[in-house]
Amino acid sequence: MGAEAEIIFREMTLADIKTVAEIDEICFDEDGWDEDFFLEELRDEHSDYIVGEIEGKIIACAGIKIYLDEAEGMTIAVLPEFQGRGIGKKILSEIIKIAKRRGAKSMIFEVRVSNVPALHIYQKFGFKIVGRIKRYYMSGEDALTMSANLEKLWMPK
Repeated sequence: MGAEAEIIFREMTLADIKTVAEIDEICFDEDGWDEDFFLEELRDEHSDYIVGEIEGKIIACAGIKIYLDEAEGMTIAVLPEFQGRGIGKKILSEIIKIAKRRGAKSMIFEVRVSNVPALHIYQKFGFKIVGRIKRYYMSGEDALTMSANLEKLWMPK
């Protein structure tokens, strides 16, 4: 897979669940979600999940859950060997577009305090830290809650 190969985003399907669960586990260790979780999310009318493919291989996934006019980021995962190539920004842009189409006015995420690359991406888009949840992750690490008004976000071209 060449570095210049284009990433294509599409809706996640039942056939993708095993691969997506593997990506989530690779990226988030014990906090990664299993196949049953993703199956339930696909069945949930409030949820939207997408995958990113390069040359037919799934290398990223993201999901949101929308209640009323607020979207909650459920996961954004990019395989480690594809990180640092702007894919996180692209997939975040895609789920923001989905949230807007579904009528969301704001979005929140919980992000590990140690996940500096993700924090920088969210902040570049205009997300603000609005809280801290102690010992949120199974490892005992804290999470930062980030929020944004979707109409005021910066979006890459």
